[in-house]
Amino acid sequence: MAFNQSEKNEIEKIVKSEIKSFLDSNTLKQFETKLIDIISSEIKKGGINKDIKLIVVKSLQDFYEYLFTSRNIWGDRLKR
Repeated sequence: MAFNQSEKNEIEKIVKSEIKSFLDSNTLKQFETKLIDIISSEIKKGGINKDIKLIVVKSLQDFYEYLFTSRNIWGDRLKR
C-alpha cells in the first residue's frame, strides 16, 4: 500500500509532534542528542547490559557460523 504525498506529509507531522511531545525536541539533532543521553544513562544504570550481551553473543555466533559455512572459500588458503 503506497501513500500519496499528502498522506506522507500528515504522517510526518504526526511523527514530529510525537517526538516533540515525548522528548521536547524540535529538530532532528535535538532528538538524536536526547536519545543518546537516554541510552547512555540506561547503560550507566545497567538497564540494558543484558540486552547488549545477548546482541554481542548472537553477533559472534552468526559470524562464526558464517565462517564455518563458507570455509571452502578460505579453507584452501590455510593449507598452503
